[in-house]
Order: sequence, then C-alpha cells, then structure tokens
Amino acid sequence: MVKRNLERAFVLGGIACLVLATPAFAQQGQVLTELENQVSAAAKGWETTIMDAARSLFWILAGIEVGIAAVWLAIQAASLDSWFAELVRRIMFIGFFAFVLTQGPTLARDVVNSLYQIGAGGGSASPAEVFDAGIRVASQMSEQAKFGVFEDNALAIAAVLAMGVVVICFSLVAAIFVAVMVEMYVGLLAGMIMLGLGGSSFTKDFAVRYLVYAFGVGMKLMALVMIAKIGSEVLLGLAQAPTAETDQFITTLAIAGISVVVFIIAMYVPNIIQGVVQGASVTGGMETIRHGGQTTSFALGTASLAAGAVGAGAAAAQSARAAGSSVAGATLRGMSAGIGSAGRAASSAVKEKAIGSPGAYAGSIMGLANAKLDQARTGHSSPTPPPERHNT
Repeated sequence: MVKRNLERAFVLGGIACLVLATPAFAQQGQVLTELENQVSAAAKGWETTIMDAARSLFWILAGIEVGIAAVWLAIQAASLDSWFAELVRRIMFIGFFAFVLTQGPTLARDVVNSLYQIGAGGGSASPAEVFDAGIRVASQMSEQAKFGVFEDNALAIAAVLAMGVVVICFSLVAAIFVAVMVEMYVGLLAGMIMLGLGGSSFTKDFAVRYLVYAFGVGMKLMALVMIAKIGSEVLLGLAQAPTAETDQFITTLAIAGISVVVFIIAMYVPNIIQGVVQGASVTGGMETIRHGGQTTSFALGTASLAAGAVGAGAAAAQSARAAGSSVAGATLRGMSAGIGSAGRAASSAVKEKAIGSPGAYAGSIMGLANAKLDQARTGHSSPTPPPERHNT
C-alpha cells in the first residue's frame, strides 16, 4: 500500500512539474521576443540623430574635396576643359555617394532581411522558435523518463540528463541568436555614420565597408538560422525515428551529443562566415576552429562523465532495490550516488590538475575525472604515467 502511494505521488509530482514548467518555457520564449522588439524600437529612435550627423559630415567632406580639387587645378593652371572635366567627375562622385548616404540604410536592411529569409527557408525564425525547438525535442525524450520496478531506471536517468543538455544547448543557441540580432540592429545603426565619410575620395572606403558589413551580418544571421533549423529538425527526427524505440540508450546519448555539437557550430561557424565576407585571414578562422575542437573535447568529456555517473547511479539503485528498498528510495539513492560520484571525480581531477600531481600534466580535467570515475567503479587504477621530464 505504501509502495503504491509512493508511486502515485511520484507520478502526480511529475505531472505537476510538467504543468508548471510549460508556462515557464512559454514565458521564456515571450521574453526573448519582447527583448528583440525592445532593441528594435530603441535602435529606431537613434536613427534620425545618427543620419543627421552623417549628412553633416558628408557635406563637410564634400566641400573639402571640391576645394582641394579647385586648388590643385589652379596650381596646375589647367585649361577650361580640364576644369569642366574635373567638375563633372566630382559631381558624379559626390552624387553617387549622396545616393548611398540616402539609400544605404534601407539597402543594408533589405540585404540583411533577404539573407535572413533565405536562411529561414521562406518561413519564420526567431530566438523564441529556436528555444521552443529545444523544448519540443526534450518533450519527445521525456517519454523515456519512466521510473519503476519494471522500468529501465538507467535509461530514465540518462533521458533526464539528456533533456537538460538539450534544453541548455538550445537556450544558448537562442542567446547567440539574440546577440546576433542585437548586433544587427546596433551595428547597422551605429555604422550609418560611416556613410558620411563617402563625401571625400580619401575616406570613401569606409562607406563601402558599411555595405560590406551589412552583407557580412546578413550572412552570419543566415548561417545561424540554417544551423538552428537544421539542428532542431535532425534532433526531432532522431527522437521520433524507429531506432529511438530499439536503441533507446544510444539514441538518448546521441541526441545529447548532437545538441552540444549544434551549439558549438552555432557559436563558431557564423563568425567564420562573417569574417570571410569581410576579408578576415584564414588563420583566424583556423584558430577559431581549434578553440571549437577544444570545446568539443570538453563537451565529450562531460558527456562521458555523465554517462559514467548514470551507470554508477543505476548500479546503486539496483543494489538498494535488492536490499529491500522501495522504488522511490532506490531511485533517489541511485540519483544521489551518481551525482555524488561524478562530483567527487570532477573535484579530485581539478585538485590534481591544480597542484600538478604526477600524471596529471598530460590530461584534461574531464579526462582525469573520467579516469577517477572508472577507478571508483572498477576498483582498479590505471597504470601510472611516467613523470614529466624537465630538460636542462
């Protein structure tokens, strides 16, 4: 009777958590949309001020440009034909960049919006929709989080951890999306002052760079939207695939790993594409990829540590169940054992890395933590690596 009441309490508690979490997730999406709208409205309020300053700068530089050309022709004692040709050339130059000054902001926004629609595939995309995609993937995985006597508790723990990883990764992707949107509004707004530098032949390149920057921001936004939409579609397809029913444990861990990969790609690849458009060096992109590889290694180490913690928790839960504990007690004991073992392994790895223990110099923190966790589970320590050599 007590066991049945505990199971009923757990079921009701899970339903209550889902009911309470759904409005919170919806509110999170509304906050992102409201933030985007507030930034857009605030940026439009500064457009008139910056454009007035850009026009003043443009005509000051245009007057200086005409004055320098007139002085140069007077020094050369040019003929009337030379004066007329130079006047026509200056009028065409100033007229073209005056058109760029007037229509440049509109042209830049049209370029960014066009690339944005290309990335969205003709549909809609926003930070809130990216966040909602992560919630949908986590909701699909929640069907595997079933605790009980005849259920796979290890799979349930793995599903809960994977759900957390997916939600966190897509939340970070949505945050990157918001940052790019803010960059688009603020960057295109502040860059309007560069259009005023088109009034002189000596500074006209800055006005051209503004249009190049607008194209680069559009490409960055397009890449980010494509990565977010493709990643969410792949994860949803993987969660709904037939293999999700047969190889549930592997599929759950794969979804968590792919969500980490999607976050890393969203963090680095759009910046590389923007750098290529703006003429950044290839070595800068390779340096970014190298840091991305380090981040990937850390993420994989974290995933491996989580998987080891799940195994330790499952073993502790089975032992507690065999000793006569209830389902709820065994589950809680397994979760506490898994989290505790992972925490102890990570803290021990950080300590050895900080004090420079023998054998810790060549490994990463996550690698040492996984080794500590394996040692605690199996009871066998790995061979001690040779000490670090100091060449004199």
